[in-house]
Amino acid sequence: MAHHTLTASELKFAVLDPDWRAKWLAGEKPSTRTFAPAGTMRALSVLFHKEAEKLVGWLTARESLAATAKIDSADGLVDHLWATSLQTLTDKLFAQGRGEEAALFTERMRNFCARLIDLKRQTKNFENWQDVFVGAEQQLARIRVPVGRNAVDIRARVDAIRIHPERRLEVVDYKLNQGHEQKADLVQLAIYAHLLTIWRPGCEFCGTLEYYLPSFSEVNVSRTDLSDIFAGMVAPVLGEMFGPKPEARTAAAKTTMSVRNPDALGRATVEAFRGFNLGVEVAGVIAGPQLVRLRLTPAPGVKVASLANRAEDLQIPLSLAEPPLIKAGKGYVILDLPRPEPKPCLLKEAFAHGLDSALKSIVAFPIGIGVEGDPVVADFADPNTCHALVAGSTGSGKSEWLKALVASMLLRSAPAHVQIALIDPKILTFAGVEGSPYLWRPVATTLADAMAILRDAVAEMDARYQALARGGFVNLGERVRAGQTDLPFLVLIFDEFADLILAGREDKKEFESLVARIAGKGRAAGIHLVLATQRPDRAVVTGLVKANLPLKVCLKVANAVNAQIVLDEPGAESLFGKGDLLCDFGKGLVRAQGLFIPQPEFLAAFNPA
Repeated sequence: MAHHTLTASELKFAVLDPDWRAKWLAGEKPSTRTFAPAGTMRALSVLFHKEAEKLVGWLTARESLAATAKIDSADGLVDHLWATSLQTLTDKLFAQGRGEEAALFTERMRNFCARLIDLKRQTKNFENWQDVFVGAEQQLARIRVPVGRNAVDIRARVDAIRIHPERRLEVVDYKLNQGHEQKADLVQLAIYAHLLTIWRPGCEFCGTLEYYLPSFSEVNVSRTDLSDIFAGMVAPVLGEMFGPKPEARTAAAKTTMSVRNPDALGRATVEAFRGFNLGVEVAGVIAGPQLVRLRLTPAPGVKVASLANRAEDLQIPLSLAEPPLIKAGKGYVILDLPRPEPKPCLLKEAFAHGLDSALKSIVAFPIGIGVEGDPVVADFADPNTCHALVAGSTGSGKSEWLKALVASMLLRSAPAHVQIALIDPKILTFAGVEGSPYLWRPVATTLADAMAILRDAVAEMDARYQALARGGFVNLGERVRAGQTDLPFLVLIFDEFADLILAGREDKKEFESLVARIAGKGRAAGIHLVLATQRPDRAVVTGLVKANLPLKVCLKVANAVNAQIVLDEPGAESLFGKGDLLCDFGKGLVRAQGLFIPQPEFLAAFNPA
């Protein structure tokens, strides 16, 4: 197993800057230094981290625990700082003519002390500062991260590890300036959290970004979101930098059962079932973009359930990483096996091969490419698919599916005809689209902003009904066909709506009420909802939400229970990930491969020339 060495800062730059990554892959040693714009006051970040580490070290030192536990105000902590180092430091800065920097630094340290006192008061049954801090400035010297058959040793220095009063272990990163869209800060935090789970197996870490600008603010990031950021942004870059070369991957693939040609796969499957005393014959083989579908004819007396119950047992003779999906079809049993070298389904290529002709209205969109190679499409103008529920766990391709949905409409319509509202609590999915003429409202990243968009949408819907009534139109599509194009179609897309459901009883009640109103009347007014979640449990996908969203799209989920909640039957737990999905139009499940649009093309769709 080959392994390499990298710092967390270098990995962050590699993730965020393709040019930096290209230089590194070319054998160069690009810099990770950043420079503030000319005229910007120095933040003294190194000094801040040093003073914060010293203060926390004193608070948590065994010999001082009894004394420091009694400090109950920010002034008490500031007095200690002033006596030990802050007075000397500020005097030195004033002597150098840097009085403004000294004042700013002092204010930051005061706010840091106030934050510590708040943490103490939030800690139940506080006895001493070891109840708050596990460690400060934790050095992670060499954390070996597996990357395929290779590995990389990553070095990092974490600002603090704390015990959160509600969320258990918490990795904390202090920031004296705020990066653009917080993207760089979130990526760095996700890297730290991933390294810590390797450093301390069995522990899971949520995260907090603490900003001292100099006023204090914080951004809390859940364990799931940190895992999503790492899986979606960091892991692919690690694979590019340190994974096996294409020729190595090809050679490795040739040793697995799934590389066999379709006929050989069919024979192997028949033999495997025969070993379980279950007779089947192969009635047909279809090679899809990501899977090979076998149509099996069971022998007399062999039930579909008996075949499906052997899904896990098939993993051994067929060398499968996951149990295959086995279900009844029309006149045969479907068995889907992974394709050895999955083919990406690019949105651009789909349009080049006639996807546009399959999309019959402005708000029609592709769900994906079906197993037999035909596009699977839906239309918000259709009552059966006017609103959508989308579910998928980490790595399933949910965010990429949403991007393809949005881009497929924008590439075919002008901003005057289609408007989009985006709710992106993770901040990263739709980063970079700000200022687009297609945006109905600025991208919402907070609960308050998301609820405001829903309220505005309901008000807009009511106003549109008045306009339709005055013109004698049944729906917006009819009005557009009559030549009145002043009202664009509006699509509201929630990349994660779990926070709205779990926020509190009143917020949940209002959210469900607004969703029900838009779902009930929105289609005629040209307003459509797409609610997506990576947590398709009963607490999030409530009966009221599910009943009002007729189109169900389910990518890979964690278990059969999650699949049952979304689709009313299991199966999505056996999907292959990366865009592999099942959708329900109300006429049975259809399997498809979601389309992918590269980030530059996605951003270009939002900013037409």
